[in-house]
Amino acid sequence: MQRRKVRSVQHAALSALRIRTLAAAAGLLAATLTVPSATPAQAAGFVDPDTPVGVRPNGGSSHATLVFSDEFYGTSLDSSKWSSVDSKRRDGEYFDSWWKPSNVKVNPNPNSINGGNLWISLSKLSDTEYATGEIEGRGKFEFTYGTVEWRAQMPPNNDLFGALWMMPPGGVNGVDGTARDGGEYDVIESTSASDSYGNTIHYDGYGADHKASSVSVNSPGLHSGYHTYTVEWRPDRIIYRYDSTIVRDITDPKLISQVPMFPVISSESAEWAAGSIYDAPLDYRSNMYVDYIRVWQ
Repeated sequence: MQRRKVRSVQHAALSALRIRTLAAAAGLLAATLTVPSATPAQAAGFVDPDTPVGVRPNGGSSHATLVFSDEFYGTSLDSSKWSSVDSKRRDGEYFDSWWKPSNVKVNPNPNSINGGNLWISLSKLSDTEYATGEIEGRGKFEFTYGTVEWRAQMPPNNDLFGALWMMPPGGVNGVDGTARDGGEYDVIESTSASDSYGNTIHYDGYGADHKASSVSVNSPGLHSGYHTYTVEWRPDRIIYRYDSTIVRDITDPKLISQVPMFPVISSESAEWAAGSIYDAPLDYRSNMYVDYIRVWQ
């Protein structure tokens, strides 16, 4: 702050000016603290230094300040931003699925094919067990309202599908007939062999009270190369975009979460996805690739 030189000002008047200035600053600070923000990431400076300066979401957004990003350079996953899950995902009739940290890698060379990217691979644990991977920001990066954009290449449809999603830290166990107290927001699940993907909101738990709102998104070129998947989350509206085109626009208040969420990136195997896992090559051809994730508020 730059001070001005003041001539012929009485001491009392100067003191009053200082008091008013301090009060205004305190009011500004209080207003800032009440704005929904990334917690604790914004204060910690979770913007990747390799993210281009001034970059904006593909297709535009009402959110202008970049608060989180990962370009997936380096030699390993950034553990200050992500946890890699190690757990059994599901039992199937023909095979069982796992998420393993060993299936999550970062290619450090941005000049190589799919370099500077997150790689989530497929591996075979036994004749009836397969593993892929998942990373999540749970407990590390959670935010309320903002625009999230992923640039990713989905895995092939050999009982495999890529998923980009958001979850509340407290789960979706509350039952009130809405997602306002937290929902699972599946921005994309690429389970179809056609150029379409599922966009779904799960809420009111996963049991007898479970509810879902789902649409099938037309997505030209889905299985050929990289695409951007964007969700603009406001208090009264959620806008989804595929390669800058709006593909879903939600204004129903009961479907709009009002609680913090964290981002998730996963590749999964499931018998109800298109294709057969027994046809999947156990090499780079079965990988899911993510170029970046960025969050604005």
